[in-house]
Amino acid sequence: MADPLRPTLMTKMRASLGGERDAALLEAMRAAGRVAYGELMAAEKVRSEMAATGSSLWAAPASAGSQNLAAWNAFVLQTLGETLLDADYAAKPGTVGFVPPVTYDQTSRWFAAVESWVSRARQARANPDYDISRELTLPAGLPAWAEVEPCPPEHLAALLAAIPPVREHVDVTVFALEKAGVPENRRAAVNQLKQLAAEAAAATDYAIGLRTQRHHPSLHELIENNLKHALELWFHAGQLAAMPQLLDNYRALRPPVRPDIATLPGGARFDPWCLTDPATLGQWQRDPRAVQAITEMWEWDPDPAATLTLKAEIDTALAAGDVAPVRARKNGTCYYECPWSALYEVRRPVTIGGRALKVVQQFTMEAAADDMPQGMPFRRGIILGPFRNTDEVEYCDPDGKH
Repeated sequence: MADPLRPTLMTKMRASLGGERDAALLEAMRAAGRVAYGELMAAEKVRSEMAATGSSLWAAPASAGSQNLAAWNAFVLQTLGETLLDADYAAKPGTVGFVPPVTYDQTSRWFAAVESWVSRARQARANPDYDISRELTLPAGLPAWAEVEPCPPEHLAALLAAIPPVREHVDVTVFALEKAGVPENRRAAVNQLKQLAAEAAAATDYAIGLRTQRHHPSLHELIENNLKHALELWFHAGQLAAMPQLLDNYRALRPPVRPDIATLPGGARFDPWCLTDPATLGQWQRDPRAVQAITEMWEWDPDPAATLTLKAEIDTALAAGDVAPVRARKNGTCYYECPWSALYEVRRPVTIGGRALKVVQQFTMEAAADDMPQGMPFRRGIILGPFRNTDEVEYCDPDGKH
């Protein structure tokens, strides 16, 4: 492979034409972050020494668990960043040293977080009284995923390549934790940890089973969601195995939503009004302009599966009690533009559509195609409130006929 730090003139030209960004900074962060591997080895040495003396992480000083947890997080983030860079270089050897903007953003998020965890691992090594759980809510989640549609194929290749070392390390750590002896009152916690690892493995195996030679957007998204969910689960599992006391208050991650193919446009159970506020549904179904607008919205939507997935995330949060419909006067229970989605209020912190929503925050769902004839993308996502009552109605007509 070409040297990413010494790109040729032709490489620079190809990268410029493709809108790619110089990865020199990422390569510097990669080099600096390799200390994460040394921290993982140091943490494993501590665990081995404890096992040799008949001790375990259940009764270990908080500093030992803190060191193991921080070193694990640094290792995972460094592995993810390096794997994504290498996957992009392998997929596009003509632009080694340059990457697409989404790859740059995602890799920089992972690499940027490594230093903080390395620092905490070293603090735990130096201070026998250090307890990472006093300063952070744990287990921590992965940095936010860079959102782009469609997800580049090299991202899926990178996720698949990153999973084996992460999965293997969790399996070894859980085995060692159990082998060292589990207090009887902690057996249920270990079983929960093993269940978590099994869920991650199942999500990965399901994603691998979905892969085909033929590209299909909905299938591509299902694979991506399952791989991301598996990595999130293993990231948590590794932290819980490093500091098993965290299992006492652990709240499991919600699995990714898998849209039913039959509910997509053309499917046997497709409902064009599925995004519309149930409280005002009849009003819109009686409005000819609304009927035309909702039909055209689905015709212009480039990825209906992504739209239905977002709606399913909201429905899941609604069923769990994390969000609730906003009750307002008049017709104020829905957003004013097509598809006239319901308004919601957050009751418990929740992440929907990749956005972390806070308690009492108001939001609604957006799915609009009206700017697409001008070359703008389809708008799909979450709109944050607060909202106010209005008599205005926006039909979002991309064809401009109504």
